[in-house]
Amino acid sequence: MLMWVEVVILLTSIGCMVVSAIRHPEWRGGLLTLGFVFVAIALNEFEAFWEGLLPDSIEEPELIPIGIAFAAAVLMAILNKRSSVSGFRAVIRNRRFPLLVWGLLFVSIFPNIAQHRRFWAWIEPSVEFSHDVREAAQEATKTLGYVLLLNWSLLFLKDKRHLRHHRPSPHEYLLWCNPLVPIGRGSRRQAYRIGDTGFCAKFYLPPEDCMPGKMERSIRREIKWRRFSRFCNSSSQEVYIYGKMRHAMPDWVRACMPPVCERVFHHKYGWGVLETLYLNPDGSAVVSCRREIARQQDEQAKAFIYTKVRDLLNELIARAARFHEPGNFHVLNRPDGSMELKMIDFEPDSKTLIPIESYLACWRRMKLRRKAKRFLAQLRSKYGIKVDVETEIG
Repeated sequence: MLMWVEVVILLTSIGCMVVSAIRHPEWRGGLLTLGFVFVAIALNEFEAFWEGLLPDSIEEPELIPIGIAFAAAVLMAILNKRSSVSGFRAVIRNRRFPLLVWGLLFVSIFPNIAQHRRFWAWIEPSVEFSHDVREAAQEATKTLGYVLLLNWSLLFLKDKRHLRHHRPSPHEYLLWCNPLVPIGRGSRRQAYRIGDTGFCAKFYLPPEDCMPGKMERSIRREIKWRRFSRFCNSSSQEVYIYGKMRHAMPDWVRACMPPVCERVFHHKYGWGVLETLYLNPDGSAVVSCRREIARQQDEQAKAFIYTKVRDLLNELIARAARFHEPGNFHVLNRPDGSMELKMIDFEPDSKTLIPIESYLACWRRMKLRRKAKRFLAQLRSKYGIKVDVETEIG
């Protein structure tokens, strides 16, 4: 009877691990690996069953299914390497982690100690404890361990803190289930393609690239204090600006913005932004409007891109949008040969000592108008684009 109570306790613990893995896909590998460890512990309770199932020549037949369960745990950790690392880190950093440690000790090491004759002789040398007493002590020790594991599993499942920095975005788990392939690099941030998911992510440059000799001291200092600051991180601010613009802009401007733009967190890179990845029909990444105009041979195509940029800038100026770089537009080529303008980099920082435009809409409108005029004039003069003067920004 006690064996079945212990098995029910372990199955409940395993169920808690499965539910936690479903709730937190970014920890899935680590939690499922731990779940298979619990399976191995549960299989140890069916010693009599394995003795009847396997040949008598095998001295300890229960070690075979236990070994298979442990092998599955290792395989799970290898196949989900990224989410395994994050999952183990979440388990270790959880405030109830000592319960898990004590539970594992009470089901593995302590039962053997409780059953050993020398242990009881050390406690009371003058008394000879029978085999039944030592067996009962061993079972009681294991039962206590199972209760501790169940207690930890339930508390981990219902724990609202989990040492999380934020409410995870719906797609953050993709960071831990797919490789991050570098696709673009700026002076401060690196863009990554998230496997074949159709998304990309931008973070500050990796810590190994923010070293003396590789980066200016001022930029290193800026990245260091911004990387893990939710409010000062430029990627985090970019998501905020994206949300403001999605609600304030007309439909045709929203169509130029990525459908998905979410704040995400990486334990190494800090805060970042996850966006829809735009690719041309040939699989190449979209390029900036300036580069697309430069590589176009058709004058009409150049003028088309130019007018799209001009119209979008006019709308952003009219609405005093928090947009500081007129050149941050990219051109997406469609399979039918048409082109669309996309906004994938919002650059929320004004890069001025006193950011007055962050608070005054009139000042923000004036600065963006001045930058837009200069940018459009450069495009016209460098690439010979012919447009009607009266349609330009006033």
